Amino acid sequence: MAKSAKSLDSLLSLERLRTLTGHDESLLYAMLAMTLKSNSTDLNVAAALYARADWGELAKSVHRIAGAAQITGARRAEHACRQLETACLQSPPDNIFLANLWSEVSPAVEEINASIADYLEQHSAQ
Repeated sequence: MAKSAKSLDSLLSLERLRTLTGHDESLLYAMLAMTLKSNSTDLNVAAALYARADWGELAKSVHRIAGAAQITGARRAEHACRQLETACLQSPPDNIFLANLWSEVSPAVEEINASIADYLEQHSAQ
């Protein structure tokens, strides 16, 4: 495992995902690959929306990420996304609070992505 990537099971519930996939390892692999791809895309979109201060669209974007985090059991990322989503919908927006929340969301999702990528790499030969 790469030194920067945490164990995937420490970030989300692999057992929950195994149950969801009927303990089919190839389906688990496909689900994780899809999650990685959508998380990466969604995080890039969210970063662009954050940079433009498009709070309404950012709320929608992080809502999508939070949903994926909820399904996978990634509690830290889900909680951070839900907080940011709520803050984005406040009027008027508190830019400092939003910046603090973004600084939690982005690393939380990036950490999951790195761990998923590492897991997929380790299990691709199996």
